[in-house]
Amino acid sequence: MLTIRAVAVDDADALALWGEQEADLVRRYDAPGLRLPTTFDGFIVSLVGYADGGVPAASLVLRWSPYDTGAGSVELKRLWVREGYRGRGYAKVLLGRAEAIARREGATRIVLEAGDEQPEALSLYDQLGYARIPDYGEHAGEEGTVSCGLDLPTRVLVVTGSLGAGKTAVGAAVHEALGRRGARTAFLDADTLCQAFPTTPEDPVNRGLLLEALAVLAPLYRERGYGTVVLPVVLEDPDESVRLSHAFASEGGPAEVIVARVAAPDEERIARLERRETSAWWLDWARTRTVEMEGELDALGLEDVTIDNGATTVDDAAAQLLQEVGWAL
Repeated sequence: MLTIRAVAVDDADALALWGEQEADLVRRYDAPGLRLPTTFDGFIVSLVGYADGGVPAASLVLRWSPYDTGAGSVELKRLWVREGYRGRGYAKVLLGRAEAIARREGATRIVLEAGDEQPEALSLYDQLGYARIPDYGEHAGEEGTVSCGLDLPTRVLVVTGSLGAGKTAVGAAVHEALGRRGARTAFLDADTLCQAFPTTPEDPVNRGLLLEALAVLAPLYRERGYGTVVLPVVLEDPDESVRLSHAFASEGGPAEVIVARVAAPDEERIARLERRETSAWWLDWARTRTVEMEGELDALGLEDVTIDNGATTVDDAAAQLLQEVGWAL
């Protein structure tokens, strides 16, 4: 069993493992002057894997790529498994953890540099779906350099809820929390994309228009490296998660859609609606509609998680949501 810990970039166990890695590369490539960096621009995390008994056995560093490898790319560095601990799947476990972190931080792609004298590593990357990409970085153009990349699917966090539940406010707070910690995130308020008159009998709330608009917008955000999209929208159809997954599809495949429902008691939702600056006609409609919609959402049960946004602050609700969907640090 491998226990993985995030450590400081100057952690003694990590530095010891990296020293062994350098010695191995010197031998493989007959490069006695080889020295690899121990600091990393765009640093995200340094991982050390500990075998049974607490022995440091493997390492990996993840950083935002400083090279022309596509917006939103993260780069893997310092993947190493100590001799005597190989053949146990430790490298695969570390790569899985790194991929999970990359997804959580809104990356669109993982890239790495290796060489033709590292056949074990290249075989593993092939098994995990990494493809050969144009060489980049400090060893680009050197004989034997092999560069690999893995495109990640876009992650769409749908924040749903009845009128007045606070889905837009909580979604915006989630987006801001992600941005403050350096994640690559976009916020699309679906309600604004549906605001068009007149509507049609076939699409009275402009749902088709929304999905078409998102399919046009998705590649624009993806091209700029935003691998996470926070989307406040009421889901009222069991098939809409699939449609959203296709709308945000990319080189990494269909988007991964998580549905988080924001809930609050009827009286609280109605009180919030009454504090809005809006027309009397809309408010009369909204008071009735929020109760109806809450019942419809209960019956559908489309959410993966539910967050109580009644007697709490928006920031606390956002923090709870991030924790529930596995995106918290």
